Amino acid sequence: MTLKLNTLISFVIALCALFAAPTSLAQSLWSSEVELGAVFTSGNTDEQNIKFRGQAVRDSEQWQHKVYLDTLNSSKNDVKSAQKSYLFYQGDYKLQVGSMFGRASYEDDKFNGYDYQADFTFGYSRPIYDNGPHKLNGDAGFGYRVSELTAGPSENEAIVRLALDYVWDINENAQFKQLLSTEIGSDATISRSESSVSANIAGDLAMKFSINVKNNTDVPLGTKKTDTESAVTLVYKF
Repeated sequence: MTLKLNTLISFVIALCALFAAPTSLAQSLWSSEVELGAVFTSGNTDEQNIKFRGQAVRDSEQWQHKVYLDTLNSSKNDVKSAQKSYLFYQGDYKLQVGSMFGRASYEDDKFNGYDYQADFTFGYSRPIYDNGPHKLNGDAGFGYRVSELTAGPSENEAIVRLALDYVWDINENAQFKQLLSTEIGSDATISRSESSVSANIAGDLAMKFSINVKNNTDVPLGTKKTDTESAVTLVYKF
């Protein structure tokens, strides 16, 4: 699993570096950001927490492409307590109003009872509200989810995906974001909430506080249905 995680992080770093190439085309089409938070303690308790996130968006006249990676590694007294990564790609083909999208995601969590979970969805996305500093977009689509259990057979099911993405530009230096999504299947419904507030420190560097909540209505025996993650990180945009 460590090899998978390192490969994913290396992929996103390389991708972001490519997107930041100093050409007029890259500057006009690409936007990228990387985010890092780390806490290390020693003495009576040795604990390490590392969070990494990378995102790149290519926005052209007809298409928008987005790739996203979020990872978390935690250990206490040399014992792993969290090790997970979440990766997705979404491509939007723009229409006169809204866009048609295709989306693929992959999650690898050592402690949720699954070897991995992956889903593929297609649907329609459109702006719901756009008034100055406030923007709200919505997605609706259909797809398929594969859940590979750590112990047992895989679970495959059709899903319906619904999502809302809200952005509030509080001022020129601060921003609030809220993402809500649910993927409804015949066996399980997976819902996510991502709330964040960020404020610029200097130039392209910002401080960010975020709360992520994930709920799975049907989980393997011995695992909890809801995971909550709070983080304070530094964000660099380029």
